[in-house]
Amino acid sequence: MNNKETLILVQAPQAYQPHRWVPVAVSILAFAAFLAFILPNAKASEDLGMVQVFEPDEAALFPTIAAMASPKSDSLTFIKQFIVYERYNKGFPFYGPSALLLIPLRWAGQEKNFSLTFLLLRQVISVLPMLCGLLVLVWLQDGFRTYRSIVLFVFLLIVPATIQNGFWWHPDGLTLLLSVLVVWFLYKDALRFGKYFFAAAAACGVLTAAKMMGVFFFLSVFAVLIWGLVEKKITLASAVLRGVEFIGVMGAAFLISSPFLFSEWGRAGYLNMLRAQMSSLSEGYGVIYAKGFPAAWPAIREYFGSAVFLLLSLVVCVLGLASKKNRFLNTLLLTWFLPLTLYVTFFSHFKYQYWLPVALPLFSCWAQVLPEDIKGFRLKNWRAAVQIVLLLVFAGQLVSFALQSTRLFTARVHRAENNPYIAFQAASAKMLAPISALPLRVYYDYRLYVPEFPGWELSTAYVPISYAQITEDGYDVLLLANQRVLDYLNPEVEGVDAALFAESQRFYRDVAEGKVQGFVLLNRNEAGAIFIRQDLCEEYYPEANCD
Repeated sequence: MNNKETLILVQAPQAYQPHRWVPVAVSILAFAAFLAFILPNAKASEDLGMVQVFEPDEAALFPTIAAMASPKSDSLTFIKQFIVYERYNKGFPFYGPSALLLIPLRWAGQEKNFSLTFLLLRQVISVLPMLCGLLVLVWLQDGFRTYRSIVLFVFLLIVPATIQNGFWWHPDGLTLLLSVLVVWFLYKDALRFGKYFFAAAAACGVLTAAKMMGVFFFLSVFAVLIWGLVEKKITLASAVLRGVEFIGVMGAAFLISSPFLFSEWGRAGYLNMLRAQMSSLSEGYGVIYAKGFPAAWPAIREYFGSAVFLLLSLVVCVLGLASKKNRFLNTLLLTWFLPLTLYVTFFSHFKYQYWLPVALPLFSCWAQVLPEDIKGFRLKNWRAAVQIVLLLVFAGQLVSFALQSTRLFTARVHRAENNPYIAFQAASAKMLAPISALPLRVYYDYRLYVPEFPGWELSTAYVPISYAQITEDGYDVLLLANQRVLDYLNPEVEGVDAALFAESQRFYRDVAEGKVQGFVLLNRNEAGAIFIRQDLCEEYYPEANCD
């Protein structure tokens, strides 16, 4: 059969003169995307309480980097406490650069400017590496040679998961970049098992330090070693040695990227955190999270597209194995995609950011469907007809992604407007004004934006609470979100510890009925409820029914 009649996605394309304007166009698009993310990321972050309403993870992680970057008595103490930061739920490759960003802000007297602080954290730590990761994927598939680079970059950018991931300060932009760098280095090595092979090992070690998903590259590395054996690029003994060396370099990079492990306290804290985190990922935080593909599917469909598109993405990548040009790259992408996909869909509670580092590389294979030269494309046989059908699916999904991502972007920009949780602050401040000057212990659900009166000690929890906890901590005021009460009273929800969860549900049933033992329901609105200790109610709210 004539080469011109062969389906492009399963054949190495003919030599094509690169367009010099393509790298410039892609760079402009990436820069424009970076600027566009400033709009939502600069909003609704006036203080840590407001940040917590929309991104509880950001508010929970921020005190760690604030402590890392805070002034110390001397340089040696600063370095020690910068490295051994005591909260190891996220790796040093994430915490370290984040904390470094706070230092010039402190020098400029802007350490209390939370809007600017979180804008920089989101843009530099999340958005920038994420966009760089997309550019690496574009290079892998098209090398910035043709219009396909522009189309692919735009497509990957408007995947709803990409847009959503650009809205917060979290390690997932960094993990995307590191994971595609591992693929890039292995691809550049081209079975030579030289400097790029070990660069991949180093990147994999840093990825594992940032987030443990680096260990899921085991299948890709194994496939590369086997391929080298089959192609007689390496002997069996050399393959074993290279595998051991890869693990060694990866381990060294992991240690260097996790300097707290050189401290005995750091090692103990890290291991305790690791055990707790693995338990939480597999079981849940206080309640059992549903696992398996049926539980994961709603989030997959929302952030990654239709079933038809996802299935065809996998088919396109598999069919690319028939192309000499694409075979090696697609093998790397598939062997990276499969292990992590199985884990996040069947062995842990699915969250969109867990799948992002494998889903976007898989989607990049659609570049192999696009004709390299549109002018030279002709409908001559059934293969070309199949290609047109695939292009229509791709175009349809692109439009769908564009519409959904526009909605996400618009909602994010206006998230603080007419928000009941934000309005809760003003309503509760007015209601609690008579006791605002008292030194009180106050519990609040983390989704509520609550007033911070001088002398008040605020605390929250990310797991269900109970009467025992309220008594033990001696709370005077309870600020409880209605939605959280409904979530924990859902009959389909199960607790990790059945007995403890039953006690929590007893408390939340009383909250729903407005009759918490020892407390009085002072006010309830669409966001949440205010309960005050009964003796305080009798003393400071004589007009209320405090019985």
